[in-house]
Amino acid sequence: RRNPAARRPARPRRAGRPADGGRHPRTVWKRAISFGLVYIPVHLHTAARDSTLDLDLLDSRDFAAVGYQRYNKRTGKVVDWGDVIKGYEYKKGQYVALTDEDFRRANVEASQTIDIVSFAEHADIPSEYFEQPYYLEPTEGGEKTYVLLREAMRNASKVANGSFVNRGRQHFCAIVVRDRAVMLNTLRFAEELVPAKDLDLPSADARSARVSRQEVAMARRLVEEMSEAWKPE
Repeated sequence: RRNPAARRPARPRRAGRPADGGRHPRTVWKRAISFGLVYIPVHLHTAARDSTLDLDLLDSRDFAAVGYQRYNKRTGKVVDWGDVIKGYEYKKGQYVALTDEDFRRANVEASQTIDIVSFAEHADIPSEYFEQPYYLEPTEGGEKTYVLLREAMRNASKVANGSFVNRGRQHFCAIVVRDRAVMLNTLRFAEELVPAKDLDLPSADARSARVSRQEVAMARRLVEEMSEAWKPE
């Protein structure tokens, strides 16, 4: 009864078929890219689809969907929505209650722009920072400045770093060029990444692991023999 998987009906999908049947990417919102005196009105479209299967919880006796309930873990009794509040556990079993007004005051001021603050080399952004990709499509009247930004970034081999606000939360992002498209990738914050310093990893010096040059050369030949063009499909 407590499993949230029962909330949504199953949506069976045929293997290899896009989740939306190949339709135009879904428009998320309308914004504008801003840097210096350049202002580019754009639509943001999703660039990735979730291909996982959603499964229901069913009663084996009659295949009826199994619901779930909110319950008090201390008493086991069902709790009405009107009695549910949000709280932060600052110490085991100790909470600070948060109201709608607290969330309203903490929200970052909404903005209609994606503000570019700097440009960098693509290799300077580690892959673990990339989170979610989107397409940026110019709206009517923004085609020329869109091409201007795209070709300037392509010629300079640069990635734009910026920020925007969506649903009360600030996001950092990287704007990159992919063929004819300008794409936006949301980036994780540094504190969201787990450092590897506490892992028991071998030394960077191969000799300390008793790996000979001949063994490294043999492994490299194997890598080269198995190398081919990347075909994600």
